[in-house]
Amino acid sequence: MSDIIFEDEQGNRITREDLANVTGKIDFSLIGRESVSFEAIEMHQMARQEGQYGRYSQAINLLNQSHQLAPDWPYPLYDLAYTYLLQKDFEQALAYYRLTNRLEPRGFFTCKTAIYALSGETEKLFPVGQYLHYLGIEWTNDEDEKLEIARNITEKTPNFAPAWKELANLLTDTTKRAEAIETGLLQKPDLETKGNLLINKALVLDMQDQTKEAIQVLGDLVLDSEVTLTNEAMGKFVLAQLASRK
Repeated sequence: MSDIIFEDEQGNRITREDLANVTGKIDFSLIGRESVSFEAIEMHQMARQEGQYGRYSQAINLLNQSHQLAPDWPYPLYDLAYTYLLQKDFEQALAYYRLTNRLEPRGFFTCKTAIYALSGETEKLFPVGQYLHYLGIEWTNDEDEKLEIARNITEKTPNFAPAWKELANLLTDTTKRAEAIETGLLQKPDLETKGNLLINKALVLDMQDQTKEAIQVLGDLVLDSEVTLTNEAMGKFVLAQLASRK
C-alpha cells in the first residue's frame, strides 16, 4: 500500500504520515500564547466573564489591558471585535477583526468571514447588520431555526457566501447540498468560507461514489498556500477518513 495519498502537479505530496493523529480541530486559545504572562491571561478570562453577563464596557476595558500586556496575542483583539459587534459598533468591530487577522494571517476562529461580511456591509454589498443576523445560525440550537435563517439570507442576499455554506451544512438532500455549495463558491467567498465549501464538496462527491475526485479537492485545498488553519486541519481529517478506505 502506497504511503502517498495525494500529489499535486508541482510534486507536493500528502502522505499517510502527514495524516496520522489528525483531529480536525485547532485550539485557537493557544495561538500566540507561548510568552503571554499569567496576568494577561487572567485579564482576558475576566473580560470574557464580563462579556457573558452583558457588561460590555468592563469587558472592553479588561480586553484592552490584556492586549497591552500581550500585544502579539490575537485572542484579546478577537474578543474586542466580537464585543463591539454585539454592541452594533460595526466600524470598531471591523477594525479589530482586521488587527486580529494581521497577528494570525492564516485565520483566527471566524475572523476572515467577519472581515468579509463587515467590509461588505461598509461597501453596501450586504445590508447593515447582515453579519450579526447571520450569527443567529450559530447562536441557536434549533436546527429548523438555523435552516430558516440560512434560507432567509440566501433569498434576500444571494451574494452572501457564508449563508450558502451554512445551507449546505444543514441540508440533507445530496443534490440540494451540491447546488448550495456550487452557488456559494460562485459568490467570491472569503478563504475560510471557501475552504469549508470545498470540504463539503468533497464529502458530497464521496457520497456520490466519486472518492477519487473528493481526494483531489481535499488535496488541492490542504496544499494551497493560502489555506486557513481550520480548513487545513479539517481537510486533513476528512482526507484521512477517505484514505483509510483505500
